[in-house]
Amino acid sequence: MPAQRRGQARQQGRRTSLTLTLEDHDTIIKACAFKDDAACTEDERRARLIEYKLCQQSFRHFLKWCKVAEPPSLIGGSGGIIPFAVWPHTDELIDTFLTKRLIVVLKSRQIGLSWLVALYSLWLVMFKEAAKVIMFSKGEAEASELLSKAAFAFDYLPPFLQLKKGKDSESKLTFPTMQSSIQVLPATKSAGVSFTASLLVYDEWEQHEYAEQSYANAKPVIDAGGQLIGILTRDPFKAASLGRNIFIGGLAGRNGFTAKFFPWTVRPSRNQAWYEETMNGLSADELQTLTPELYMKCNYPNSIEEALEPLQAASACDQRVLDLMKEDTRTTIRVVADGLDTKLCNIFKDYSTGAFYIAATDTSHGVGLDDSATVIINVKTGEVVADILDNLLPPEQLAVHSVRLLEYFHTPLWFIEDNDWGATTIKVAESLKYRNFGYQDPDKKTRIGWHTGSGRNRDLLWGALIPAINNRQLVIYNARGLAQFRDLIRNSKKDGRIEAMGGRKDDYPMACGIAYYNRDQVHTEVKKWQPIQTLHFSGQQHDDLLTTMLRPRPARRFN
Repeated sequence: MPAQRRGQARQQGRRTSLTLTLEDHDTIIKACAFKDDAACTEDERRARLIEYKLCQQSFRHFLKWCKVAEPPSLIGGSGGIIPFAVWPHTDELIDTFLTKRLIVVLKSRQIGLSWLVALYSLWLVMFKEAAKVIMFSKGEAEASELLSKAAFAFDYLPPFLQLKKGKDSESKLTFPTMQSSIQVLPATKSAGVSFTASLLVYDEWEQHEYAEQSYANAKPVIDAGGQLIGILTRDPFKAASLGRNIFIGGLAGRNGFTAKFFPWTVRPSRNQAWYEETMNGLSADELQTLTPELYMKCNYPNSIEEALEPLQAASACDQRVLDLMKEDTRTTIRVVADGLDTKLCNIFKDYSTGAFYIAATDTSHGVGLDDSATVIINVKTGEVVADILDNLLPPEQLAVHSVRLLEYFHTPLWFIEDNDWGATTIKVAESLKYRNFGYQDPDKKTRIGWHTGSGRNRDLLWGALIPAINNRQLVIYNARGLAQFRDLIRNSKKDGRIEAMGGRKDDYPMACGIAYYNRDQVHTEVKKWQPIQTLHFSGQQHDDLLTTMLRPRPARRFN
């Protein structure tokens, strides 16, 4: 055979061999994955090298080889040492881990997220040089348990994927050849102060006693471009938490975090029968002071609203009443009036002659954080007949639109909270010649507005408003405004102070409270004309009156 043809044949043979190797890759790698390297053929060694590269490049591909430990079910026979299952919600989170830097996940219990984070951390330190992962957990025992997940998965990898580990420790897993490590720390005040990291993981973030201090210590890592993953399930005995606040901020797009929520239904084996069986099987130790329904809401929420809803024990308002009040909410009516912007001014019931109204305003900065709220309440019926609720209105514009809305309702008595930005609203309202302000000193009338502060006025406001809500003496038509009442809590850390739970808003309730408390300053008595009982005339007056009444009138002339 000529040399040229022999060369072509050898080249064709190599292409055929390579093609066959790629086509049969899965079959070959399954057969040789756990073989001793000395017993492997050249094709098997090539397949293992390819598989290593695929795992290095793809976290999803790496998961094919990962096993997890799951408590076995004596009835169904499932559990034990099993391959990690990629369910739809874990698949979604894999995308998030690989594309987002700041991540917070609010979740139901036992949906595989701790294992996913442990495997993701393991993949980083195995295939990324100098990668350092720090995991924070509630305490030392919980931290060791978290690390053990990554160590367990590593031990069950096939030999061709395993690197040489450093000295084993209950708090650290190291790979000297990669200069990488996973370290776990209990979430103490000083945890992580002197560390740098590629990834910070806060597992069961809700349970961290010193979450704020730990997060503050972690800020340099975050600011330097490190990734942070926070995972939490609602703690029923905490009115608020850092993790929950960050989740709420992430939902609103305020803090750079990508917020994810996963209900109990995401695990494929769960259905309504499972939910009810789990609830009915709760022990007294698990429930502590909770009802089974509240326990399930916190640990196995079905929605974001359910996961964030304050418990009745901490809630300032009766949540059952708020559920009933949702039936009163409605859309606005169509009103046409000069200068009235109905995109901002919500009118739910039109002005009624003979009705009496009071108004109040809580002013925000108008930069997308807190809401500015103006409400108009029918004093007799307790209906919030109109309002403004917006987080982008600057104080000056709030005053302008509020004045126009109040003029439509015939200038009711108006109380404006005089906080820093409220003072601006007051000044602009004065310049617009509004003529019926509420005063802090009603006798002298030298100080326009209402001062809430942190003392007696605040207690009086909530002391009037909360019973009015719980006894359904207020009717709120604005669904978004009503939702803010759900977030009012009695903060046990502040001696029961009533306020919005962390990251939520109380602007609409505050405006309602100011108006409702001051409703008695609206005079609703109708003055009646007193009938004339008798008329007395002197003799001459009587004669003059008769002469005038009997005098002939001149005839009217028509042209």
